Amino acid sequence: MSSNSDQSFFEIINGELVKYHGDQAVIHVPDGVVRIGEGAFTKPVTFLGYGGPPPMCSWGGMETSETNVGTHEELCGFEFIREVYLPASVEVIGAHAFQSCTNLECIHLPGHLRCIGTHAFARCHSLKQIEVPKTTIIEYQAFFMSRTNVIRV
Repeated sequence: MSSNSDQSFFEIINGELVKYHGDQAVIHVPDGVVRIGEGAFTKPVTFLGYGGPPPMCSWGGMETSETNVGTHEELCGFEFIREVYLPASVEVIGAHAFQSCTNLECIHLPGHLRCIGTHAFARCHSLKQIEVPKTTIIEYQAFFMSRTNVIRV
């Protein structure tokens, strides 16, 4: 897998990156994207469950038990993503945008980013540090369970 800025991998509607359909380790989001949409770099996974909180996503997939009842859905991030470059045009990273992208190590944020949504980087275990502009609003639990050191610049 290599770096790619091929726009065919991106589903973009009115300046919002709605969904990423590629499999690249290094991603260059196209210029002109203003918003990274909710769950843009995740996929829904349906599993059997007991009605409690959903299990965490992992490399190995979901574990289920024959005693579990009901169907539940959880957002799982793409494990192949390692680095993301956002263009200067991006103002908002939506809720759950990169949730559970467990191998995401580095994301390059634009200097005038206005908002990082709820759980945008939740469970991004490999994202050890991120530089966020001082004026950026960081919504509730944007880095939940990610062990990320947020540095304001």
